[in-house]
Amino acid sequence: MAEDSSLLLEEAPCNLCGSRESAVLYQRPYLTPHDQESGAFAATTDEFRNYGRIVRCLKCGLCYTNPRPTAEAILSGYGNYVDESYLLESSSRSINAHLSLNTIRRFVSAGSLLEFGSSVGYFLNAARTDFEVTGLEPSRWATQEAQKRFKVECYAESIENPKSIQGRSFDVVAMSDVIEHLLDPKAAILSSRNFLKPGGILYLLTPDIGSLSAKIMRSYWWGLRPAHIYYFSRQTLTRMLIENGFEILTIKSFGRIFSYSYWLSRLKNYPKSVFLTVGGVIKALGLENKLAYIDTRDSMEICARKR
Repeated sequence: MAEDSSLLLEEAPCNLCGSRESAVLYQRPYLTPHDQESGAFAATTDEFRNYGRIVRCLKCGLCYTNPRPTAEAILSGYGNYVDESYLLESSSRSINAHLSLNTIRRFVSAGSLLEFGSSVGYFLNAARTDFEVTGLEPSRWATQEAQKRFKVECYAESIENPKSIQGRSFDVVAMSDVIEHLLDPKAAILSSRNFLKPGGILYLLTPDIGSLSAKIMRSYWWGLRPAHIYYFSRQTLTRMLIENGFEILTIKSFGRIFSYSYWLSRLKNYPKSVFLTVGGVIKALGLENKLAYIDTRDSMEICARKR
């Protein structure tokens, strides 16, 4: 199917090594404009298909979308998105926030914490028991929800231009499921480093394209989405962090807790027989609203210390 001719796309070099030499890995052309009327920017999107052209750098192996939507389209999309369905799994998202905090607390137990991409504030609310928390979130709707629900300090600003926190420094900077969405993840890592105190901790959570399940599922892997620009493996993300002033403290897979109904919804783009079979079992056992922890080994969390 042909790509939508109304899309404005731009070519970009590899963000890790700067090379423009790449090979096409997967290709499923965009079908809808990448703007605020597309569901691609919502955190709960099930738009796993039509994610554009994904390439692998021939020099360093980093995978990324190329060509990609313009910065203007992406910033507009995130600034304007509203995702009411994100609130339906509030208990699960709060628990998952504590799973991340358990890892962070291995290296720093208190102090100040900044979250880039704080959404509606579940992580900030969980972290405030031990940290003084601040959030940056491009979505105006999500920022207002965080302020209203949790009364946290949160600003509707992008990572690229965080005016409200200039001159401040933090013990922890966290980006959960954020770095893969950015046009310039290297710049975001450097920005994070600038906002960290000496010896401060950067926490990252992102899909792992080098995982076994990503290799098995190939072009049908859930991590391939229209809103994702960069696809890291443990090797490429480790290299980017080390080359930009960080020491790796831990890197491991990250599982999540969600209701069975939510996990089932993630299967709707897979073969219908799989979706119907799993759905039938869940319904027969009355598990729809029960919570389940699943680690598919294809999301990774990293803690790195500022050198």
